[in-house]
Amino acid sequence: MIIFYDQTGQIVGTVEGRIHPPEHLKMWVGDREKTERVIVEWEPSQYFDQKGNKVEKSKLEKDKTYNVEFEPNCAQKELFREIDKNPSLLYEYKFDIKKKEFIPKNTKGNV
Repeated sequence: MIIFYDQTGQIVGTVEGRIHPPEHLKMWVGDREKTERVIVEWEPSQYFDQKGNKVEKSKLEKDKTYNVEFEPNCAQKELFREIDKNPSLLYEYKFDIKKKEFIPKNTKGNV
């Protein structure tokens, strides 16, 4: 997910996704002079064969298909797991520019 925020930390838009190709990284929401962004990448954490059995990454076979469980690759993993389940939840947060983290909008702070 790519999250765009303005100079006050208010979220102004997103680009959904777990893994972003170069085309996504070129996208922008709002005026580049007035917005910044945070890129939250997800990485594979567990692999499963078609029967649901766990498979170690080192044992993956090139010509087989696997199901993959992803995990956010960021400091606020739990928050992004919840946002993954309910994307509108993100708009209940703002980005604390000084702390470089997302905080609930109802939290008082220097943003």
